[in-house]
Amino acid sequence: VTTARDRTARKIAHQEQELEATQDRERLRELGDILTSNLHQMHRGMGCLRTVDFYDPEGAEVDIRLDPLLTPQQNAAKYYKEYNKAKTAQEMLTQQLEKGRRELDYLNSVLENITLAEGEKDLGEIRQELTDTGYLRRASKAKGREKRVSSKPMEFRSTAGLRISVGKNNTQNDLLTCKQAFKSDIWFHTQKIHGSHVILWTEGGTPDLQSLNEAACLAAWFSQARDSSKVPVDYTPVKYVKKPNGARPGMVTYTTYETAWVTPDGELAKRLRVK
Repeated sequence: VTTARDRTARKIAHQEQELEATQDRERLRELGDILTSNLHQMHRGMGCLRTVDFYDPEGAEVDIRLDPLLTPQQNAAKYYKEYNKAKTAQEMLTQQLEKGRRELDYLNSVLENITLAEGEKDLGEIRQELTDTGYLRRASKAKGREKRVSSKPMEFRSTAGLRISVGKNNTQNDLLTCKQAFKSDIWFHTQKIHGSHVILWTEGGTPDLQSLNEAACLAAWFSQARDSSKVPVDYTPVKYVKKPNGARPGMVTYTTYETAWVTPDGELAKRLRVK
């Protein structure tokens, strides 16, 4: 997973550099316009044209590099072609970067899940997820008949007695949030920080403030912000949490939320854990 994460990060960095190189594409179009309006001053064999830049507010002169082997019209067309190429590249790179960043986000979430694994069954479920998402190769002899690994989320009880479930991996997160929790139950997750999905089961009632705070503390503890303080944890009824079509395991979107700032508490997690 670390290898895949690092490879994806390098690819994103390279694409960002390529995208940066397309930012001056409008200048290519402008140079094409200047050449087109000065065709009468050009002839085949010229290596440079010095003329007034009518795009410059002060009307300064500009030196435009030419290909001596091309005609004046071909030189102008070359700048327009490079402009269109840069414009297309900008559109493609923007799409690829968005996809790459989602992929990096997913892989970082898997790395966090690995730290939460409590045994071989948990690791087996993560391996299964990585096989399903194409990061691990499925053994040919096992195709179509391998036994699905299934482990259970961590269970806690708030001081007031309400049940709190914490997913240990993306498969469990999806199951808790999208299949098992009721729309009125409360979903917790660290804000823009990788961590577990946490469900506070309300049993159809209104949860007390202490239970809400304890669930938020668990979300902070079982996240990459475990060693921080004043961690932002978003929470909202499950009905406001959606899984986009085609999204990677554990990836959701949510709206109409509130944010609690809490300090991760390992002792609280130990005290509330249901054995």
